[in-house]
Amino acid sequence: MKTHFILVEDDPQQSETIKSAIKRRFRDVEVELLENESEFCNHLARIPVGREHPRAVICDVMLPYAFPSPDAPPAPPEVLKGTFRQAGLRCWERFRQREDLQSVPWIYFTVLDEKTIDLKSYSDERTGYAQKSGSIKPLLEEIEEFLDDDWPERAEDVSNKLMANPKMQKILLEGLKVPLDGCSTALP
Repeated sequence: MKTHFILVEDDPQQSETIKSAIKRRFRDVEVELLENESEFCNHLARIPVGREHPRAVICDVMLPYAFPSPDAPPAPPEVLKGTFRQAGLRCWERFRQREDLQSVPWIYFTVLDEKTIDLKSYSDERTGYAQKSGSIKPLLEEIEEFLDDDWPERAEDVSNKLMANPKMQKILLEGLKVPLDGCSTALP
């Protein structure tokens, strides 16, 4: 069974980068993308109490309430606070209101630095933070920090173990010598 993460990110390029990096780093991971606060709230209402929960939530802070459309719900008055949107903070607050979800790790992944965000009011011992920069590595390290003790083997660990086994190494290397001429890409 796949492990389920929720990613709340409105930028399509960033969401694809984050999803790809997580899937490369961890085995059997499904990343569900939600793009705004309204989608997150609707999804949260559908998570059954006492059933399988997401393994972690990764959330941007500056999110739209909803994308403009004729059926988009009207934004509540508290959507804009200060000089930037803080929908990710409200998502955390709603998520943590559910007692059965309080132990699920929540990781803010945002361009905002920790001084700009009021993390004291919107975090707990199961909340992490990684600042978006030129690298996805801080996010992956933050995920590992929360999940390291009980996480199934990482895909890279399995690959390293296979290559450390002399018999498997020989099989893999021999397989690379097989010519691919005449191989069909069509499924039988």
